[in-house]
Amino acid sequence: MTRMCVLCVLLMLTAFPCRSQKPTTTGDAATTGPCSPAVTGSNNQFSINCQGIGKEQGAKMLGILNKILANQLDPEAVMAKLDEILKAVNPNARATTYTCSGNQSRSAGPGKNAGFEVNVTVGDDSVLQEMIRLNNSKLYSDLLKLSLSQIQARPEWLTSRLFAGMAYLNLGDRVKAKDMLKEFDSKTGPAYESEPCHQISTRLHTVLQ
Repeated sequence: MTRMCVLCVLLMLTAFPCRSQKPTTTGDAATTGPCSPAVTGSNNQFSINCQGIGKEQGAKMLGILNKILANQLDPEAVMAKLDEILKAVNPNARATTYTCSGNQSRSAGPGKNAGFEVNVTVGDDSVLQEMIRLNNSKLYSDLLKLSLSQIQARPEWLTSRLFAGMAYLNLGDRVKAKDMLKEFDSKTGPAYESEPCHQISTRLHTVLQ
């Protein structure tokens, strides 16, 4: 598999009120990932490199990205959109899935020395146990805070959406509770048929329908 960088986007931030200021050198910075941002040189030039895709796929990403950048220049939001786009145009990109308990993750896709590899990581279920404790103790504000932090940290772990749905429901926000359940339903699979996911999912469906 040929791996090549096909996308380099320069965001010139001179459109803001600070355009009259003298350009400053920000230094070089780099990160890793499917699409990695880096700030280099002067004038706050922002480059994004995506590996593992072909020219045609890169052209599609560039066209969509230009539309995104026309409306907002928030790097974190852009990177999140890039990850979504990368999955759409490159189905062979690495994907991570979790079990209901969150203590085991499976990452599959292209590797450093292989066209396709699978990695399984086993950890603990301490976060799940804390979510259960907060829910049983009816500490729904704390449960929501923890669930949302997990959604941000591990977006592929769907259990946090179920607990966020429970928290929203008990805090009186049925709309957001439905949104969380809808997102869970759109991405769930056999790995989430165990408890407590099955029980919480059933509860939310019963109350919110």
